[in-house]
Amino acid sequence: MAAQETPDQPPGFSLGKVIRLAWILVILGAISELVIFLSISGALCLTAAGTVAIINFRWLEVVIERVVQPGSPRYDLSSIFRIIGRFALLAGVLAAIAWLPHIDPVAIVLGFSAPVAALIVEGVRQSRVGGG
Repeated sequence: MAAQETPDQPPGFSLGKVIRLAWILVILGAISELVIFLSISGALCLTAAGTVAIINFRWLEVVIERVVQPGSPRYDLSSIFRIIGRFALLAGVLAAIAWLPHIDPVAIVLGFSAPVAALIVEGVRQSRVGGG
């Protein structure tokens, strides 16, 4: 049974919050691309890159939980497919950047940086509330 958080206790670090914040950043970035720059291709690039980055982040979390933890590592078929899938996703994005017209490299970079920015925000929030 997990301990419930009370108003006296600050909430702990949450990867769920990081992923939600990353989605919010991606959506706000795509809306900004549409409204400010009137760029449908930029909004699509940012959304696609952000989605790939969030999936990559989530799969990396699962692989680390299964394989890198102390004790006997679990190299099951799911972990192997996730590792290969991460590289395939990144290769697909790199191929799209190289071959598709109207790719916005700035939007791609912003999309990929959404999980990183979300991690930084959550880390700063944790340091301010003294989370544990």
